[in-house]
Amino acid sequence: MPELILSGNDLQTVPVVVEIAKGLGYEATQPSERSIKLERGNLTKTLLLGAMAGKNFHISFTFDIGVDQHGNTWLRFDQDGALGAVKGGAIGYAKSKNAYGDFIDAVRRETTQRGLFLGER
Repeated sequence: MPELILSGNDLQTVPVVVEIAKGLGYEATQPSERSIKLERGNLTKTLLLGAMAGKNFHISFTFDIGVDQHGNTWLRFDQDGALGAVKGGAIGYAKSKNAYGDFIDAVRRETTQRGLFLGER
C-alpha cells in the first residue's frame, strides 16, 4: 500500500489525481471527507461472469488523503485484491492487481511531469 507525497495541499493535488483516474476510465466518489473511491467496469457483469467480464470487469480501490506538517499532500492507496479474487478467482485477482499497479504508475508519472511528485513511503 504505497503512500505518495505530492507538493501542495489536498485542494490542489486531489483534483489532479482524480483527473488521472478519469483518464483511465475510473469514476470517482467521495465516501468520506478524507477518502476517494475509484471504480470502473460493471459489478453486475463481473459477479455473473467473473474474470470473463473482459473490459467490463469491475475494479475498485480507495485512497485516503492527508496533509503533512509541511503542507504537502499524502495519498495512501488501498487495493482490495481479495475482492478481485472473489469476483474472478486467480484471474480476477491478477486483473485487479495489474489495474491497481497501472494506476499507481500513472499517478507517479503524471505528477512527476507536473512537478508535484515529492516521493513515497
